[in-house]
Amino acid sequence: MAKFHVDSIQEWQPFEHDGVKYDLGHLSSHLVIFKADKKDYEFVVTYGLHCFTKDDTGTNIPYWYEDGRHGQMVCLERYEASKQLKGIIEKLDAATIYHTEGERFFTMSVLNSATGLLEPYKVCLAFYREHRLLRIHVTSAYFARTGEGSADTPINKKGFSIFKVAMDTQKKPKGQCPKEVRNRP
Repeated sequence: MAKFHVDSIQEWQPFEHDGVKYDLGHLSSHLVIFKADKKDYEFVVTYGLHCFTKDDTGTNIPYWYEDGRHGQMVCLERYEASKQLKGIIEKLDAATIYHTEGERFFTMSVLNSATGLLEPYKVCLAFYREHRLLRIHVTSAYFARTGEGSADTPINKKGFSIFKVAMDTQKKPKGQCPKEVRNRP
C-alpha cells in the first residue's frame, strides 16, 4: 500500500534469481527532514530503477527488471551499493549538490563491497514539488569511474546545499518533474 500520494514506485518488489532472493525493501519511499535554523524541510524520497540496474556492466546477473517505463538487467554492484542509499540521503545536509544541464548530483566515498575499496559514489537526483510535497527522486546511483565526480575528474562547478535547493524547489510550480520519476506500472 502506498505511503504517500506520489506518482512514483514506492515499494520495489523483491525478485529471485538462481535460488537467491533479492530484497528491494531498502528502496521503499520514505520521509527525510532537514533541519535549518529557521525552517525544517521535509522531502518524500523515492528511488529509480537505475539505482540497481544497468546493462553490460560486468557485474550483471541475467535478470531483467522492469518498472512502468522500461527495464534493464540487474547489476549486483549497484544492487549492493543501493543498500546504503537511504542512509546517504538522510545525510544530504552535509553534502554539496552540483547542478549540470542534465542532472543534479553529489558524490561521496563509499565502500564498494565488490572491490573492498572506498570509491566515489555518484548519486543523481531530481528535486520537484508534487501535490504540495517536496520531492527527491534518486534517478541513478553508481560508482563513478569516469566523468565528473570520478577520482580522475574533479567537479569544477559551484555547489549548493540541500537548503538552497529546498528553497528553490518550493518556489517552482508543482508538477514540473523529469519523466524518469513517473515510473509506476
